[in-house]
Amino acid sequence: MHRRLLPPARLAVCALAAAGIAQGAAAEVQPISRAGILALSHSIGRVEAQLDNGRLGIGSAITIARGMLVTNCHVTAQAVSIKVIGGGMPWHATEQVADMTHDVCFLRVPGWPNPPVLLRGASPLRVGDAVSALGYTALAMTLRTGAITALHAHEDGRVIETDTVFNSGASGGGLFDAEGALIGMLTFRMRGSSGHYFSVPMQWIRERLPRENQWLVIAPLGTGMPFWAGDIDHLPLFMRAASLEDQQRWSDLRGVAEFWTVQDPDSADAYLALGIAMRRLSATEAAIENLSRAVALAPDNATAWFNLGQAYRASGNWGGLQRVLDRLAELDAVLGSRLRRESQQSETSGEVTQ
Repeated sequence: MHRRLLPPARLAVCALAAAGIAQGAAAEVQPISRAGILALSHSIGRVEAQLDNGRLGIGSAITIARGMLVTNCHVTAQAVSIKVIGGGMPWHATEQVADMTHDVCFLRVPGWPNPPVLLRGASPLRVGDAVSALGYTALAMTLRTGAITALHAHEDGRVIETDTVFNSGASGGGLFDAEGALIGMLTFRMRGSSGHYFSVPMQWIRERLPRENQWLVIAPLGTGMPFWAGDIDHLPLFMRAASLEDQQRWSDLRGVAEFWTVQDPDSADAYLALGIAMRRLSATEAAIENLSRAVALAPDNATAWFNLGQAYRASGNWGGLQRVLDRLAELDAVLGSRLRRESQQSETSGEVTQ
């Protein structure tokens, strides 16, 4: 697709490397015990990268082997020296291995005393799974809990979207499942009305574990960019769609989503995006068709069910709406209550809200 959808400056994609995870909304239930969080906190280091322009890059890093940590390349890409802080003590990184495209950089830190985290096994992630995000805010460790809201296929992996809210500074922090196993690395967010928060998958980390002959001394890495930071025409389709949805550019979203369904006909996210666009464009039957396809492909995606319920409500299909409400009662009580409330309000007012 060559048509420009919006200027790059409007996309508002933000790295998380400025100052750590900021305060934000957290889930009501903490999925990992206090003891588990304390143990994990020892395995997360604060990264201080002295950049070639004289500035200091700040982020976090995850211990994945003895003396080896992983962080985002955008934290350290222009570093001339790097140190990792743990337990109030600095430890100097001596070598690195970088994959700029996937934003995965490994650091060798001799003497680093803290234990590696557990990497999740082969069991698949699911939308709705509880997660905990752990990283540094300035000098303090910060925890955010929430759930996976989407899984986006990209480069033989699945980029993880969550509702764990971040401000600038969390890059390189860990995203953990309910058992405390690493599932991803906090990487970037997209500004917008609802916000989108993304972690690169643990699979990318596991597949890129360095061989001994790959290590290089710490030095600037050049001008390469991560997959999420390029011109909008070259960004992943899920990022284009999310930006257009936040900007309420429904016709443009329809065009991107239609292209997406052709490129990846098994993507529930593509049909969800197309269904949202069609509903907002008052093409209710087309919205129902595409949203039904989305929930067939991803039956646990509460967001897809919620939008399908809104489309049923708009069409006056009360039986379909009730089926959605029953399903949301199992998947996401908050979205279910919101859909029921909106349906009651529109019935009382005699209006149908698209």
